[in-house]
Amino acid sequence: MIKNYKKAKLISIFLSILIFTTASFYLFIQEVYKLQFSDSEYYRNQAFSYREKTEIIEASRGSILDRNFIVIVDNISAFNIGITPKEIKNSKEISDLLSPLLNMKSNEIIEKINTSLNYFYLKRNVDFEVGEKIKKWNYEGINIESSHRRIIYSPSMNKLIGQVDPDGNGIEGLELFFDNRLKGINGELRYEAAPNGDVIPQGDIKTIDPVHGEDLILSIDSELQYIAEQLCQEAIIETGSYKCSVVFANAKTGQIIISAEKSSFDNNYFDINLISARASYEPGSALKIFTIGSLLDEGSLKEDDIILVEDEIEIIKNSCQKLYKGLNGCFKDFLNHDPYEISVKEIIERSSNVGTIKVTENTKIQDIERYLKKFGFGEKTGVELTGETRGSFMEYKECLTCLSSISIGYSINVSQYQMVRAYSIIANGGHDVKLSLIQKDKVEINNNPVISEDMSNRLKKLLINVVEGNNGTGKSLRTEGYVIGGKTGTSRTHLEGIGYSDNRFNTSFTGFVETREGPIVGSILLWGANISPSSEYVTGGSTAAPIFKNIISYFIPEG
Repeated sequence: MIKNYKKAKLISIFLSILIFTTASFYLFIQEVYKLQFSDSEYYRNQAFSYREKTEIIEASRGSILDRNFIVIVDNISAFNIGITPKEIKNSKEISDLLSPLLNMKSNEIIEKINTSLNYFYLKRNVDFEVGEKIKKWNYEGINIESSHRRIIYSPSMNKLIGQVDPDGNGIEGLELFFDNRLKGINGELRYEAAPNGDVIPQGDIKTIDPVHGEDLILSIDSELQYIAEQLCQEAIIETGSYKCSVVFANAKTGQIIISAEKSSFDNNYFDINLISARASYEPGSALKIFTIGSLLDEGSLKEDDIILVEDEIEIIKNSCQKLYKGLNGCFKDFLNHDPYEISVKEIIERSSNVGTIKVTENTKIQDIERYLKKFGFGEKTGVELTGETRGSFMEYKECLTCLSSISIGYSINVSQYQMVRAYSIIANGGHDVKLSLIQKDKVEINNNPVISEDMSNRLKKLLINVVEGNNGTGKSLRTEGYVIGGKTGTSRTHLEGIGYSDNRFNTSFTGFVETREGPIVGSILLWGANISPSSEYVTGGSTAAPIFKNIISYFIPEG
């Protein structure tokens, strides 16, 4: 009995061992099968991932060139200075060495090292020579990484070009607007490396080539941009202006050739970069060609119609009397004069406020606004810059003086780019135009008619007469061999928090000159001028027109 029990127990133990061994062997074979066959690719990749290294191949950001293919923005070699805090043995010594080279305070460097737990960049995109010098020290904890720095070779282009951040992404100006085109796509280099980091010669090496950014060719002439900036600097000193801005464009293609600006040292009211696109102003008399033009275009007025013009007009009764203290309803011509009869053509020539108000007094303000909107006022020009203003029309249109104000260029806010676009439509035969900062093969030319060619020619003749006429406010621009037309503009400067200034004016000249490439339209604007270098009066003719005359000489070769 006992013998049979022992035998059964041994058989049970044997069977248990056999079953366990068989199961273990089965599981072993199953795992081997997975490793060798069904999951082999997975485990191979897992093992490979521990020794595979990836390096980024940076795409080069595209260069920016001017219309003459002069490189104005490019990339140069630089270095990023990184710090591994736990490897720094003497932060005081390191900070004293790095401080003068990186133009950083020594105590700031010490604080960053002592308070940081992880790797950080102390400074990025430092000069190549500085990085090379630090690299030769071979200090533990200081890491030198190759990088690229964006450099602008033409300082007068700084505001237009804008900036990139330390990672090379556009954050302002053209760098921001065309960021996707300029920055490209980074590539990769993947390889097998030994634990010490050395490349395994027999290992796989895979390369994904970077797609470098496109170059950008501007319509801007960098040399003329520099000249315009220098003229602006001189004008600011001569006129006491807060700011000076200059825009010139080809009236047919809309390509902007110059977009320059300069600020005074005490510019507290117009401290805006790219002010020609981003700020608005009341254009004054420069708008009269459109307000009077609306009546000429509809046929209710002709250039040779005669109007009796006094030197002042009361829109609100008694508002021109000395003791009057109500709302401003008295409009005057710039200079006192006896009443005279002059034609509509002469009203534009002399820039008569009273004459303009009288010829527009029977129209509706909505009709004038509708005509102005045809030329692009109240909407963005679509130029390739962020933050462009739309300008604005007055919201309240039932006041007694609303019509009179807009007819002479008040109660409406426009940008300088809008004025250039509108005058381009007059100069190019009446066709719409899209302003652009990009070379002509990138420009979308819009040939939609805004006004008829006949109407365009009539308005052009009125603008030419402002220069050629005996009493023209732009007669200082008269130059033998040149066909020049345009309009001066003078309006009281509105200062934020103060209101209209009694002694500061926004003075301008906007006009065109005929060239072999077609009409070139330009606008000169002095923001807050209070002195005139050539006259006792601060006007567009005495402050802005001389700059226009100087610049157009570069568009027409002598002889």
